[in-house]
Amino acid sequence: MASIQDILRDAQSREEEERVEAENRARAEEQRRLDDIRRKQEEESARLKAEDDDRERRAYEEKRRTAELAAMQGAAVERAKAEAEARARLAEMTARQEHERHLHALTQDKGKKNLRLILIGLAVLFVGALIGGGVYLKNVSDEKATLALRVREAQDKIDEAEAQTQKVRMELNNTKDPEKIAALQQQLADAQKAADDAKAKANEVKKQPVYTGPATPGPAAGPKPAAKSGPCNCTPGDPLCSCL
Repeated sequence: MASIQDILRDAQSREEEERVEAENRARAEEQRRLDDIRRKQEEESARLKAEDDDRERRAYEEKRRTAELAAMQGAAVERAKAEAEARARLAEMTARQEHERHLHALTQDKGKKNLRLILIGLAVLFVGALIGGGVYLKNVSDEKATLALRVREAQDKIDEAEAQTQKVRMELNNTKDPEKIAALQQQLADAQKAADDAKAKANEVKKQPVYTGPATPGPAAGPKPAAKSGPCNCTPGDPLCSCL
């Protein structure tokens, strides 16, 4: 029959084993908790890095598209300008040749002086219309290119403000610190206000009218000047003679 000391010794031994097992379980549980926290931190770091990489990639692609668009617009403007200048020079040369031909023919025949003046006036009007049309096309192209660039800049500001808003909102959802929550809420309000301001600015830019050319006033009404009386001293065949 076991003695009381043996019974006590067995009880103490079991108690010591249970204490050691409890400590081991506690250490294992703490280690699992630390491993879980470390894993979550690593996953969050990986997610943030992926978001940063994706944001940088989108920013790079957007800059590249903006540069390509600006280059295309610049090339289109230069091409339209060159074409307008070429048409204006060709029209001026054609009008000058036509004018010289008619002037030579009408110099030989005084009976065609009125016709010559009409043709000269039409040639001048034609050249002026072509030059004015070239200037108008250039102004319209420049205005459209500038407006497109301003719209793109406004859209970039909107994208940047919305990205900042999304980032602050994610940080706000992942934090439990009251002071940090208050600061993030203020940052979120500022970011949302910046996004709203950028959208309002973009709408203002889109509503701006495109240049459509200067207004052309109608002819002023009034009596025609009276013809001067007296002898005519002009050279025969001069198309600018006031005696005609």
